[in-house]
Amino acid sequence: MTRNLSLVFAAALAAVAPQALAEGSGMAMHGEAKYKPGFSHFEFANPNAPKAGAVVLGTEGSFDSLNPYLAKANPPDLIGLVFQELGESSLDEAFTQYPGLADSFEVAADKLSMVVTLRKEAKFSDGKPVTSDDLIFSFKTLTGPGAPPFYKFYWADIKEIVADGPHKAKLVFAKVNPELPLIATQIPILPKHVYGAGKFESDFADKAVGSGPYVVKDYKRDSYITYKRNPDFWGKDAGVYKGRYNFDEVTVKYFKDATAEVEAFKKGDFDMYFVNSSKVWALDLVGDKFDKLKYIKKELLKHDNNAGTQGFVFNLRKPMFQDVRVRKAMALAFDFDWSNKNLFYGQYVENRSFFENSPLKASGMPSPQELAILEPLKADLPEEVFTKEMGWLGKGQDLKTRLRDAVGLLKDAGYTIKDGVATGPAGKLDFKFTINGPGFQRIIEPYAQNLKKLGIIIAIDQKESSVYVKNIELRDFAMTVQTIGQSQSPGNEQLEFWGSKAADENHSRNHMGVKNKAVDALVEKVIYAKDRAELELYTKCLDRALYHMHLLVHNWHMPQHRVTYWDRFGVPTLPKYYSVRQLMEYMWYDDAKAKKLADAVGKGTPLL
Repeated sequence: MTRNLSLVFAAALAAVAPQALAEGSGMAMHGEAKYKPGFSHFEFANPNAPKAGAVVLGTEGSFDSLNPYLAKANPPDLIGLVFQELGESSLDEAFTQYPGLADSFEVAADKLSMVVTLRKEAKFSDGKPVTSDDLIFSFKTLTGPGAPPFYKFYWADIKEIVADGPHKAKLVFAKVNPELPLIATQIPILPKHVYGAGKFESDFADKAVGSGPYVVKDYKRDSYITYKRNPDFWGKDAGVYKGRYNFDEVTVKYFKDATAEVEAFKKGDFDMYFVNSSKVWALDLVGDKFDKLKYIKKELLKHDNNAGTQGFVFNLRKPMFQDVRVRKAMALAFDFDWSNKNLFYGQYVENRSFFENSPLKASGMPSPQELAILEPLKADLPEEVFTKEMGWLGKGQDLKTRLRDAVGLLKDAGYTIKDGVATGPAGKLDFKFTINGPGFQRIIEPYAQNLKKLGIIIAIDQKESSVYVKNIELRDFAMTVQTIGQSQSPGNEQLEFWGSKAADENHSRNHMGVKNKAVDALVEKVIYAKDRAELELYTKCLDRALYHMHLLVHNWHMPQHRVTYWDRFGVPTLPKYYSVRQLMEYMWYDDAKAKKLADAVGKGTPLL
């Protein structure tokens, strides 16, 4: 599920008295907001971008509901274009937000409450005004039993929301939390008059009504969905939306696999392809249309995003993975250097952290400041936190040495080979590796061969998308691949990633089942960090704890986005922090380029 952690609040938390912001004021989590009240547009946006044309995107998989907020639903891509939150983010600041649906925010002197005033002009696509009742309804719905546990954890410190008129509401907080006013403005607002009369699950399945810039024009499950820009969108003249949402229509086409998707793109069945496969990028997206004729642009777009991590995750609920020595042995069997050279065409950097590509990443041995945080938690932390550097496991070793060390770890854990299978205290190390589609099969197969040398036998269990999602969320897996994305300013979402309570919630994002008192304590410190320096310090400590627990077999990341598109679009100035889907919101249809491209394609001549 994609969540837009995009809003931040607009008043100084250190205020000694309640402080309302002027319209358009924003607030940074740490420091000051870059854009001042009344700003015309974000620097990276093109306020003169034409509002015209259409763009068609491609993706693998399927969708089964228009509800992006249901725990058991698989919603379509870009459904967030229909819905809005209270505020909007700037993509060139680490964590700064500006009023969107809200007109202003006001934090109490004791920081235990906040008043939100909604814009009176804000309307849903059916013409009904956005009210405080909608805000209250949305909060109760999203923290209720039908929604993903993420929201319950994320907004756990919001005690209640009380209306004070049709356009004003008071949010009451359970405790002082520096991040809470900011993330409170990330509540998406749903129309109570549409979804409040029946069941959350069924009412959302076939209709999507929000206050956002687009409406659903048409869709066919497992095939496509088309969004049409709402000509009556209430916020089109606001600074946070200038130069944004420029296409008249946005369509997402669905394909069963990457092969079908690639061929459709090269034929021109869709316009823009966000590539997540090194093989596709290196071998499939080639030919005259890219090189000689120049019809299709192929770009590596730099970003400064926190890459988080990706890995082959263990389900710690399984007895076989509860011994860290087994997990370490399996991590040693993955040969990243070989995979990067032979499978990834040298495109990736190996992960050795849970906060890659960011200043939040821990490195080397703990600093004195880190030790001061970690020492009191020593009883619940691996000894390696204090004796080994970050990324130490297998570092600089060839595969032969790694496998020899892995054999030693398995022996120490009580495992011996019986009938070709490592067998020990938790039984046989023989299980399924669950994946979504064929993309990872070629990567896991050589890894499986290395594991086999240790007596660890895995069978690749490829699932259709909806079945895979159900298996993961219901914890019906032994190992799988997971990406754990991180923002530039970690906070309450860490409770759902690593918190002990989240480990027992089927639909939470603590897929691994992490339950550790020291991790819980470090997550609390991250959430309640009082400034950026503390946030970085506490996050590095959390990073160390997670790394040395060996919760997964670390994969890789790259500090660029791979994007390819038919050359009929304009591209804005690149911001620092963005996803490719966010970038698409600021692109536009360039009529002159489109005509030039069509003429060249028609004549079969190069695009000059």
